[in-house]
Amino acid sequence: MTLVEGIGMTVLVGILASLSYPAINGLRGAGLDQQAIGIAQALNQAQQTYQLRVANAASSWSGAPDSNSKYLLISGYVPYAADTLPDYSPAGYTFTLGSTLGTRVAVTGPNGNLSY
Repeated sequence: MTLVEGIGMTVLVGILASLSYPAINGLRGAGLDQQAIGIAQALNQAQQTYQLRVANAASSWSGAPDSNSKYLLISGYVPYAADTLPDYSPAGYTFTLGSTLGTRVAVTGPNGNLSY
């Protein structure tokens, strides 16, 4: 193999690698979106469990001032729960718990709201 062939192959591999970066980055973003949706579904299920198991759950829920306070109410029913809602959320994603226990969790990601 000559030096020219070696340089040519190095340039070709570099071009192919740079062209694949957007596709790999898109797959990574889609994976993070799916992780956030899974967490939102776990939070919705924890809300339902909380409502079924706790007396006066609705009044406690409506008395909580923000999403983090509401998360603290249901954290015992959340798998692998962290101490706070931001600690449980993937980086760049925000979860908003609704005003009632029947309201689904809203997820906002780097590219806007996620629907599930």
